[in-house]
Amino acid sequence: MEEALVNLLLSAAGVTSLVGTRINWLRKPQSDDGDPYIVLQRIDGDRDYHMRGPSGYVSSRVQADVYGTTYASSKKAARAMITVLSGHRGGVFQGIFIDSERDLPAADAGEVTNLFRTSVDLIVHHAN
Repeated sequence: MEEALVNLLLSAAGVTSLVGTRINWLRKPQSDDGDPYIVLQRIDGDRDYHMRGPSGYVSSRVQADVYGTTYASSKKAARAMITVLSGHRGGVFQGIFIDSERDLPAADAGEVTNLFRTSVDLIVHHAN
């Protein structure tokens, strides 16, 4: 699912025109100074079972954080990402749904940064 989600975003010109290939799992590489960028993390995954064992179906919550040096760049890239993902079906994906969206400071408590962050929670129904 992880590779397929990145590939789906990279195949969308509306997303890549804004973030290029700056879509990573868990953290942005330190060597990449581009803006804006997307960081993905899988929060949880519920596997489905039936009486004969695993069904091969998983429902995962994925948090997509879109960072930018301006509020506008963060929001524009997040909206482009949402346009691609909301309701998508195909390949390993039975359905991708937007669960929530929020604007947050980019830093954790005690950190100093000038970045803006739009955080989007996705519910991703996919094959195992």
